[in-house]
Amino acid sequence: MLQDMKARLGGLVLIALGLGLGWFFLLEPLQEARHGAHEVQYFLKAFLAVPACLIFGAAFVLLGKRLRYRDDAHKNFTAVGWVLFGLVVLATAAGFWWFEQQFAALGYS
Repeated sequence: MLQDMKARLGGLVLIALGLGLGWFFLLEPLQEARHGAHEVQYFLKAFLAVPACLIFGAAFVLLGKRLRYRDDAHKNFTAVGWVLFGLVVLATAAGFWWFEQQFAALGYS
């Protein structure tokens, strides 16, 4: 029971981390661009980190310690882990595309 609660709390921490990273490294630069800043800097690594934190965090919150995303003996992903990773890749690509579209609409290239 305690291990399950730790896993679920860890998931909440991951979600909070993902939201914080998304706000400071992606949404704030977009807000600066919307306010007409001459130069805007954002971090490409955040496009991967944010979806990874949110997706894996949500999985841990929902499933707790029952989430078997990796094989402990071989140190690699299970089928569930690969599905979660695939969702992270899709969310990363979609988020980057959306972000670039927003910047292009604001006149940044």
